[in-house]
Amino acid sequence: QKCLLPCTALSVVKILEQCPGCYDANKPVGRKLEGKVITVINRSEIVGRPLAAMLANDGAIVYSVDINSIYKFTGGRLHPCPEETPESCVRKSSVIVTGVPTKAYRLPTEWIQPNSTVVNVASPMSW
Repeated sequence: QKCLLPCTALSVVKILEQCPGCYDANKPVGRKLEGKVITVINRSEIVGRPLAAMLANDGAIVYSVDINSIYKFTGGRLHPCPEETPESCVRKSSVIVTGVPTKAYRLPTEWIQPNSTVVNVASPMSW
């Protein structure tokens, strides 16, 4: 079935497909990110929300972090996570995507685990 995908979200998926340790090419379609925890910071309609859904559709557990809430995408469902913090989500993630369009935002690097992949899709550097 054909559909339109936002180009920035799709480009992040394509980047992650090429990053060692992110996508597992030996797994079937829909499970290539199985076992991965990913945090997407910023739930915009253009990047954050569609990207979180795309990554979850590939089998990842995805935390979608926005200014006032955190949701977890898993198993085709969206679950509110009032007990989580941005720090707790990032610390358990092997992939972090930031898309906060302001120079004031900085992702604290001490939250990022060794060997994690970080992708920034906002104009200003945010880590």
